[in-house]
Amino acid sequence: MRAVTSDQTATFTAAFKEADIRGVYPTEINDELTYLIARAFVERSGYKKIVVGRDMRASSPALRDAFVQGATDAGAQVLDIGLTTTPMLYFASATRKLPGVMITASHSPKDHNGLKLVSVGAVPLTERTGLGDICRRIVRSRFLPDAKRRGVVQVKDINPAFMRFMRPHLAPPRGGAAMLRVVVDCGNGMGSLLLPILGDAGLMVTPLFPELDGTFPHRGSNPTVPKNQKAISTTLKTGDYDFGIAFDGDADRIAFFDERGRYINSAAIGALLTERLLPLHPKAVCVGTVLTARAYKEAVVAHGGRFVRARVGHSYVKEAMRAQSALIGCEHSGHFFFRDFFGVDSVLMTLGIVMAAYRTAGVAFSALVSPYTTRYQTEDLMVAVADRQAAMTVLGKYLQTLKPKVMTEFDGYQADYGEAWVVVKPSVTELAINIIAEGETKAAARMLRDQVLAQARSLA
Repeated sequence: MRAVTSDQTATFTAAFKEADIRGVYPTEINDELTYLIARAFVERSGYKKIVVGRDMRASSPALRDAFVQGATDAGAQVLDIGLTTTPMLYFASATRKLPGVMITASHSPKDHNGLKLVSVGAVPLTERTGLGDICRRIVRSRFLPDAKRRGVVQVKDINPAFMRFMRPHLAPPRGGAAMLRVVVDCGNGMGSLLLPILGDAGLMVTPLFPELDGTFPHRGSNPTVPKNQKAISTTLKTGDYDFGIAFDGDADRIAFFDERGRYINSAAIGALLTERLLPLHPKAVCVGTVLTARAYKEAVVAHGGRFVRARVGHSYVKEAMRAQSALIGCEHSGHFFFRDFFGVDSVLMTLGIVMAAYRTAGVAFSALVSPYTTRYQTEDLMVAVADRQAAMTVLGKYLQTLKPKVMTEFDGYQADYGEAWVVVKPSVTELAINIIAEGETKAAARMLRDQVLAQARSLA
């Protein structure tokens, strides 16, 4: 096997983040690196069989081929489930007790791609639990000779088994209840695979951008960003719909919109989940992060649950879900996690619970979420910095000069000034600082956000 040169090392290591592998294709992540990752992934744990899935990005077929070649050269059998959503990959890993990889850059721009590696049971690898070791093996060219018997590839359609598993969580209404009229923005991503089961669940779907297209011709892949919400918002405003949903590229995130086309903060959706589930599971643990708006934690406590905070990032929330045997988890970014779905994210389980809450309430979607949307949270902004640790030190001192009523440190700084509060944290994936503010009013939240943002930009 060809060793990695010194010139390649810096480029290759740039793709290794704390919680996944992701970068620009083909400069930061490419076929050669993906082959080496597959070798290291299989050899470090002695895997005999792995499951492989991919999204619709233009570079995903080439990365799939490279990963499969690396895995089979190392002697592993490959269960290839083809084009799929990330939750489907998790389902295959958990139910078949296999490690695996989802080839996707999730919500990142079209010129990016990446790998989400999981061990048996859909447990994500992080820098601490495997990614760091894989990177070091590649840099040091620590590989075994090619296996005497090369692994074979088995193609498997896991869609029918996945849909059978999900149907009880998306049970259609009984007693001849009316179909719900819902706009579904697939964003040219893998969420289009879910359209058939939505019809079975009693939804009359108006699809937006259902064609698979990894160039994202209509909107960016992240549905929580305001500029990517124009089409679904306009459609909802100009039609007679119950509500709307939008997926990211690999369909592990879901964004909700009310009948007026307004985006609903993920914390409000998380609060609805607690309202439905906690009465059935008294005192259960529910996980959130520092970026999750206060409505979620307040709902957890109000409905008899116990709130536990995890670091921002789907891998860290999943880690907390497993450690605490948590009932649900909620991230600001539109990830929702369930004990009943192996402790990982499920857009369909989220939708099923929200649908049940909506049908039971018998009110407009905006009224359903109104108890949890009384405050305003700003968009999560990222400011590039040369040194995250140095920038955080300066910003921590600056927050103190504004005289907070309470200031805590966990995954960054959280400073509460009464009418508004702000979170400042180092980015997990970039040389940058994340800033998000929340307040009793929009004006208070934005004013505080702008103060801290100006200070952060002065450090760039």
